[in-house]
Amino acid sequence: MKISERGFSTPLALTVIFSLSITALAFSMLIAANEKRIKSYKTAVEEKKKIDCIIFDIEEKIQLLKDIPSDTDEQEITFLISSVCDYNFKVFDVSTGINKNFCRKDFLTNKAIDEYITANGDKAFLEYGWINPKFSDKEVLEQISKDFCGKSTYPLVNNLPPLNIHNMSIDFLTAVFKFCKIKEAEKKAEKVKERLSFSTGIKELSEILAVEENHMVFDLTGTKTVFWKVEFETKKAKAYAVFAAVPQKENQKKIEKYILVEKKAVFKGGL
Repeated sequence: MKISERGFSTPLALTVIFSLSITALAFSMLIAANEKRIKSYKTAVEEKKKIDCIIFDIEEKIQLLKDIPSDTDEQEITFLISSVCDYNFKVFDVSTGINKNFCRKDFLTNKAIDEYITANGDKAFLEYGWINPKFSDKEVLEQISKDFCGKSTYPLVNNLPPLNIHNMSIDFLTAVFKFCKIKEAEKKAEKVKERLSFSTGIKELSEILAVEENHMVFDLTGTKTVFWKVEFETKKAKAYAVFAAVPQKENQKKIEKYILVEKKAVFKGGL
């Protein structure tokens, strides 16, 4: 290395200066990147808190649904949510359908049910729902009992009717009525849909179907939605929450409360 009396040679000095500049630039970029990550993290934390507050408020508000005899459509729950959520949102009944994980094999293989599934494909299935012991296979119930080590499986296993008759199509109603051995199933499905109202109860339905109020069809169909899904979007994220109706222990065809069973937020712009 050649060193003059005045210091480093010019090329070496330039190399050192360039190297130091690169190091300083890299260090500055690292600091800037860290600051950006910290800012994004803080923004995400604040947004998550905001979303959690909205979901908490919705959960509190929908408790009012338990005193309403029928969930005729999404209007009532939409009104309740609009009072606590300032963002655009959508509400879905996500339990009035076929949950193939819990249904008995003879239900899925029933001719009418199979025809309905074939005609509707994946739209026939929904993933949410409690386990109804009257329509689940023995093996499923035994496995659940084993998983719970003999402890109470409530509310996972309960007798709350899984299907809201208000939100069932005529085709689905017809298939379910045929499975439940209702005579003139299609004709009665059409009549039920014509007469359904906010005040329609089991007594009125049993008269239309010409069956007793303790008929098996009312173990499968009721007038309440068991699982609701609420989707909403803020400026920084898309979120959803799923709420489930928990039946009373003593009368499992009546709802005691609603609980949050799932929530998720996806941030926009890579937050």
